Amino acid sequence: MKKITTLLLIVFAITVQGQNKLLSSVVQYNVGNGDWQNGNGSNYEYDSNNNLTLETSLNWDNGTNSWNIGDKNFYTYNASNKVTENIYQTSNTTTNQLENSFKQTFTYTNGRVTLIQNYDWVNLNWVIGTKSEIAYNGNNFPQTASTYTWKGTQWDNEYRETLTYNANNRVTTDVTEKWDGTQWVNETKTVFTFTTNNKILNQKSATWDVFNNLWVQDGNKSDYEWDATGNKTIETMYNSYNGSTYQSKNEYTYDTAKLMSSFAHPFKDKTGFDYLFEDAPFVNKALGYTGYLYDTATTTYTSTDRTLYNYTSAITLGIEKVEIADKVITVYPNPTKDFLNIKTASNTTVDKITVSDLMGKKVLEQNKTNQLNVQNLAKGMYVLQILVGDNKETRKFIKE
Repeated sequence: MKKITTLLLIVFAITVQGQNKLLSSVVQYNVGNGDWQNGNGSNYEYDSNNNLTLETSLNWDNGTNSWNIGDKNFYTYNASNKVTENIYQTSNTTTNQLENSFKQTFTYTNGRVTLIQNYDWVNLNWVIGTKSEIAYNGNNFPQTASTYTWKGTQWDNEYRETLTYNANNRVTTDVTEKWDGTQWVNETKTVFTFTTNNKILNQKSATWDVFNNLWVQDGNKSDYEWDATGNKTIETMYNSYNGSTYQSKNEYTYDTAKLMSSFAHPFKDKTGFDYLFEDAPFVNKALGYTGYLYDTATTTYTSTDRTLYNYTSAITLGIEKVEIADKVITVYPNPTKDFLNIKTASNTTVDKITVSDLMGKKVLEQNKTNQLNVQNLAKGMYVLQILVGDNKETRKFIKE
């Protein structure tokens, strides 16, 4: 396997767009001895209002030392610069083409999202699968999000989230309930705490103990550190799996002489509540971040990966094709009630799995595993981001 030892070996194409846009990002993995290997990346394109219109995900091919397209996300906006449609295209290994896979549409009332609908691409048509209806409190902040599944003739209750706020209009609790056929039943809860400057300090999750009728912390939490300007500097994550807790963190770097608002970038709030649970991370120009995994035996952190942001160039494609057959990832069973298996054609171990709900909130993350325990997730549709070596893929699954 060829090692990439310096940033000079990352192939970029200089664009004529200047340096006022974040044009690409590259994820590299630490392969030891001071060497970093390209893994995956993204190119970003914007409209005249600096709205992200296209994110192209790319994968590094070690055999050809070139970048190949993995998938694409297209965004459409209204006159208020809020996203109205997101279409996700992924690779079809049979036809060797990108094709429609998943779509979300956003409906606004008085400038606020009130309806999110989710579609799957089936037999060359968009087929509705789920929808979320969002209700607001008297301060115009989201209070409940109720999700329904289309059963062919009617919408069935699946789950709902209820948010509680403090006096500064920051979310303090997010409670998810599932529909058991006759009533709503508690399932998961996330509790948020804040600094005296109203910056998020940590979030902790808990599951509902149906036998004792109480909340039990499940060991999953995130801690945050911020600098005086308001930039996120460190995010430390604790993930519990099979009785063990895995600790990792991301450390961010900035050009403090420049403001992020001076650049078009993909972190712009697209819906009006993208940063409802966590603060917008960047005030100054973000340069990237390094990921670390904690070793309990040595009580030290080891760098595992890094993400680099580039404002002057986009990634140059080698061969515009989908991933080769030995990188195909299969997720099963889908739908599932308890465990989700991730299988690669070459039977390699998945490096990292991140699960997000359809509102974009991260609900679960695991490292070095090919099986995910989703028993504690609420019913509904989720998005998986799967990292295997130099390959990143996105999949959806339904928790029953």
